[in-house]
Amino acid sequence: MATPLLLTRRLPIPAPTGRSLPLPEHRYDPLVGANVVADGRLLVEAADPATVANYTSTQDQGGVRRKDDPK
Repeated sequence: MATPLLLTRRLPIPAPTGRSLPLPEHRYDPLVGANVVADGRLLVEAADPATVANYTSTQDQGGVRRKDDPK
């Protein structure tokens, strides 16, 4: 018989590293379809890759919705 999956176990909370790497100032550019920093570079290229990965892993993957888009 297969071993049942236990959903009650959790990973320990990671220890704080002591340094916070905030995302640089950015805005969404609808022409590019991505977040860009002030000098026009993509946010994913301008920021620390680990910070971007941590930030984007918490975001809804639905993308931009418009009124006319099929659901």
